[in-house]
Amino acid sequence: MSTSDLKFQPFYCEENIWQLCQHPDYLNGEVVFISSLGDYFPMLCQQGSGSPSTPIFWDYHVVLLRNGYIHDFNTTLPFSTGVTDYFAQSFIDESLLNPVQVPLFRIIPAKEFISTFKSDRRHMKADDGWNAPPPEWPLISESSSNLNQFTDMRNTEFGQILSRSQFLESKA
Repeated sequence: MSTSDLKFQPFYCEENIWQLCQHPDYLNGEVVFISSLGDYFPMLCQQGSGSPSTPIFWDYHVVLLRNGYIHDFNTTLPFSTGVTDYFAQSFIDESLLNPVQVPLFRIIPAKEFISTFKSDRRHMKADDGWNAPPPEWPLISESSSNLNQFTDMRNTEFGQILSRSQFLESKA
């Protein structure tokens, strides 16, 4: 299947993955929210960067893990990249980072994500309009959002939070 057959809107990674989870081929995957204890974390090999070796600083990012592959709409790597390769090429050595910038990984089964995640896109609106053009598909939720509960790595309500080494040990 080509990624052109999948729903995608730049800057809406959580909705892109929510839409991907609706597809029968991806329903058995696990959603991975990547965030940190600080305000942002660096990632390499991301679109929007001048070079694969120049980091993008995300407040959070969302990908799908399925059958040993990470599916990421924003990577410059192949859309489906093996977990070990994805981690080796996408993340900076943790010893070089401020501890609050070290990425953490919240893992949620796709079916659970579909049933529990809510977003009314409020995080993408400013007083003067949209921070980025919204998707054409309907809102996941008309009036509520629990996005912060998924991106705040201190909140343990949804899924399991793993360090990089724990993730690679259990998922690679």
